[in-house]
Amino acid sequence: MAEAAAPHRSRVPWALAVVVGLCSGLAGYVIHAARVSRIPRQVAMVKRLTDMQGAEESPAISLDGTRVAFVAAVEDKKQIWLQAPITKDDADHLGPRWTPDSKALIYFTAGAIWEIPAAGGVPRKLADALGPGDLSHEGKLTYFWNKDGGPELMVDARTILKLGSGTYSNLRWSPDGKKIAYLRDTTVMVVSASGGEPAPAADLAVQGFGWAPDGSGLVVSTHGELWFVPRKEGSSPSQITFGELSYESPDIGGDGRVVASRSGLGADSDIVMFTGLKW
Repeated sequence: MAEAAAPHRSRVPWALAVVVGLCSGLAGYVIHAARVSRIPRQVAMVKRLTDMQGAEESPAISLDGTRVAFVAAVEDKKQIWLQAPITKDDADHLGPRWTPDSKALIYFTAGAIWEIPAAGGVPRKLADALGPGDLSHEGKLTYFWNKDGGPELMVDARTILKLGSGTYSNLRWSPDGKKIAYLRDTTVMVVSASGGEPAPAADLAVQGFGWAPDGSGLVVSTHGELWFVPRKEGSSPSQITFGELSYESPDIGGDGRVVASRSGLGADSDIVMFTGLKW
């Protein structure tokens, strides 16, 4: 894997005017990624979108593919960023997700999910919650809430599933709005949006994931590499990145571009975008 020379690190993001039309002239470096099944290697372009001191995490690409939000610290509190932080209050802000019209973001802070315009402004409370949630393409909100003595999976204030013991996170709607995936500890679980019995998606220890745009599977981060977990019965997961760098919290745009938080040997991490990854 050939790495482009890193420019001087500053305290503000570059290229994350993320007018992600940026990929039309995607300079950057080329990463060679192969599948574990040893089919011919693919070549994908990787573009670094941020260059700040510290950790940039939890990227979220808008449905129209034009902007990427992420989490980074301002002083000692985590804020939601675009070109600059759009949240300001003295608390940690986590789990940004775009609204279907790409005009606003939701996030979790202070025991609730809030919505804020992408241009910044006054946030609006959507629901009390245990952690970050997600919006379907139709605007339905899913989140975890502690109800009747235990955690439950909610959709628009309606209980979909009573959950047992465990740590729950990373809620993601399928593109067609029929399924909801989430992490139970490090296992990806998938359940019908109308309820029912959840099932594990794969036997992998997963840090974060996102759905492929056509709903054919999930792009997951496991042990710092990106893998594709197909939803087709009888198909096996395949590794799609290899190398010394670590990739976490992938999110996938409608055109298949993948954003992730990338880290190396130090404490810093930045946001990168893959174009041309195949699975």
